[in-house]
Amino acid sequence: MQVPQHLSPQLSGVADNGILARVPSQFVAQAARTLPDPACSLDDLMSVDIEAAWAGRVRLTFKRQRYCRPRAKVSYFAWHCIHAVPAPAGAPGEQPHAAQG
Repeated sequence: MQVPQHLSPQLSGVADNGILARVPSQFVAQAARTLPDPACSLDDLMSVDIEAAWAGRVRLTFKRQRYCRPRAKVSYFAWHCIHAVPAPAGAPGEQPHAAQG
């Protein structure tokens, strides 16, 4: 079967989010609660190391996202988890820290 030229044989929606799909959502929410208020944070990327049950020790990276209403009368900020990797040995506890990169 030939793939039409206008269609790519590769999946276009694949995101590099590491092992994020394997981390239970309650641990992602627990890590997000340890982050500072996104409206007051100076960093756009923050990382948190957590113990995530059967997934083991995981480093979650969060990105600050801005939402605004039409005509930008009101803005809201929130943290979104974008990446997860196994945490290196001897990593710090559940203290948020600015992500490198």
